[in-house]
Amino acid sequence: MVFFVKDVSGKVHSKSTNLNPLDIDFIPSFSIMENRLQCSIHTSQQSLEFAFYLYLNDEKVRKIWYSKNTSAEFQIGETKLHKFEIKYFIRDMDSNINLRSIKYDKIEPEKNISKTNNQFSFFLSENKKIIYKKVNSDTPRLPKILENPEKKERFSNILNGKQFISQMKSHIVKGFELEPTGSYKSKYIIGYRLDLLCLLMSKYPSLNLPSRLELNKIIQQCGILVKALQNAESKGELCGDWALHNLIYSIDKNKIYNVDLEGFMTYDPLPKWANLEKIVSWINKLKHIYSNI
Repeated sequence: MVFFVKDVSGKVHSKSTNLNPLDIDFIPSFSIMENRLQCSIHTSQQSLEFAFYLYLNDEKVRKIWYSKNTSAEFQIGETKLHKFEIKYFIRDMDSNINLRSIKYDKIEPEKNISKTNNQFSFFLSENKKIIYKKVNSDTPRLPKILENPEKKERFSNILNGKQFISQMKSHIVKGFELEPTGSYKSKYIIGYRLDLLCLLMSKYPSLNLPSRLELNKIIQQCGILVKALQNAESKGELCGDWALHNLIYSIDKNKIYNVDLEGFMTYDPLPKWANLEKIVSWINKLKHIYSNI
């Protein structure tokens, strides 16, 4: 008999023998604040010991050996992070050891000429499923906003999808593990960033990227997105930065998502230069370029 079990992170485990509870009840997490990297293990199992190894830029920096502590903190000083890996160990009373590893690489998204700076550094998980957006210490705008408890609660609700009720809600990516500074994690969307798609089609039409079928799907989803934003406007919910560089067409879901969650804090209410009329004009520009290929 084969057993299939999904853990709280959504990972599915299958085994043909009895499942060890630690196979599924073993959730590692981490956060980076200033010059400290904090990591922890979440489990409801009892009588366990925990250990942690940290690798910065492929070099093993430090290990914290087995103890009853489910969390550990590593000092990383002024180290420039290009990649990091944390190995989490659990040891039970019979000396059986379970290991999980989290590994992230720094990425540099393609710059948009209309965006002067970026308040985040971006790290992508090895399996390309999660993106970690770490607030840069030299851009304290979001941390300052989150000092207000009500605004911090609002941002938390934006991340978990509870803030909005209009059709716009389904076009906003969800985030999780919000940190006090405003850093957070979210699902990594594999697809096409609309501003880059617009640039490619206008400057390099002979590339024929993406396929005509995919382009038809994207243009169709643009229309669905506009209707959702109009619905949000009618309910008094429309906010956020809906510029094309924040919009990604998901190949997997056939849907356009806004990945700029912090924009729902800083663009509320919408400035005149980013109101619904402007958003529609940006999307229409993409449609116009497509119709002239």
